[in-house]
Amino acid sequence: MSYNINLGGWNSIFAVPSRVVDEDLKLASAYQLKVLLYLLRHSNESLTKEQIGQSLAMHPDDVSDSLTYWIEKGLLVERENELVPSESTVTAEPTQQKEITAQNTVAENTENTQEKATEKPQPKQRAMSRPQRPDSFFVAKRLENDSSLAALMDEAQIILGKPLSSGDTATLVMLHDTDGLPVDVLIMLMQYCMSMGKGNMRAIERLGIAWASEEIFTLEAAEEKIKQSKQRYNAWGIVSSTFGVKNIGSPTKQQLEYAEKWLNVWGFTTDMLREAYELCVDSKGEMNLRYIDGILKRWNADNIKCLEDIEKSESKRAKKGKSTTKKGDSENASYDLSEFEQSSIFDD
Repeated sequence: MSYNINLGGWNSIFAVPSRVVDEDLKLASAYQLKVLLYLLRHSNESLTKEQIGQSLAMHPDDVSDSLTYWIEKGLLVERENELVPSESTVTAEPTQQKEITAQNTVAENTENTQEKATEKPQPKQRAMSRPQRPDSFFVAKRLENDSSLAALMDEAQIILGKPLSSGDTATLVMLHDTDGLPVDVLIMLMQYCMSMGKGNMRAIERLGIAWASEEIFTLEAAEEKIKQSKQRYNAWGIVSSTFGVKNIGSPTKQQLEYAEKWLNVWGFTTDMLREAYELCVDSKGEMNLRYIDGILKRWNADNIKCLEDIEKSESKRAKKGKSTTKKGDSENASYDLSEFEQSSIFDD
């Protein structure tokens, strides 16, 4: 008779350093832990960051950032294109120096945060292009020393419905530290982006930079901004439906501005929008938002707000002899096209 102990899933195991659980578990992101566990499981294999990324459904850059995190934490050392466990005698001094530097940086940021609490935050006017992100070691220290930032990362994962990469975490820290957006505003920002179908971190960063440039640093200001933005999107939805335009992707900034002006500022009805649209297409052979805007601008200046006002204006022009074409011709209108095009109403 032979005996065998069936260990099932425990039949193949690998070691994990105790310090990972004791010290790093609360600081490391899900991506960083996944990369470390994968490397420990495949310790005898030679793997590229692309191969690791494919296995873990991660971008290679996030794999690289995760590896850098463990190197900077002193768990691993890179030698001749290989990762090996660090030795305390080799890594103690650099690690201690990094911790001191990080602590000093965190202390400076804490003092700056206290100063900001007593004065109005100032926009950074950062360029829309991506700056250099803080490294993983600094981000980990920030989260360790700022419980509100750590809570933000947990909330972000819930809102976005996925684990945060090291790059995602660094971006949120940047928006908070560099651009001055408070945690509650960042949460509202992410919720709004998700509601608009733009839940990727690049879109969140771009909108966050824009909010900071407009000094949106309170929940009240954020709520008002979101309200205005939704009004614009709703207005464009009405305009595009009236014109029979099939929406492909997101509306442009100009489309949103035109729709907001026509409906919410000038107060035109869909009947008037359709009239201006047909007039434009009859004249130009295509839809031209700038041309339509010129027509509506003229009507607004002449206080022509409904189709009956157009008929009254036509009647007045007929009496003055300014309309010479037969009734029913495409050119027979109080808003004479040649006059429109020659006027400065279409000038930028």
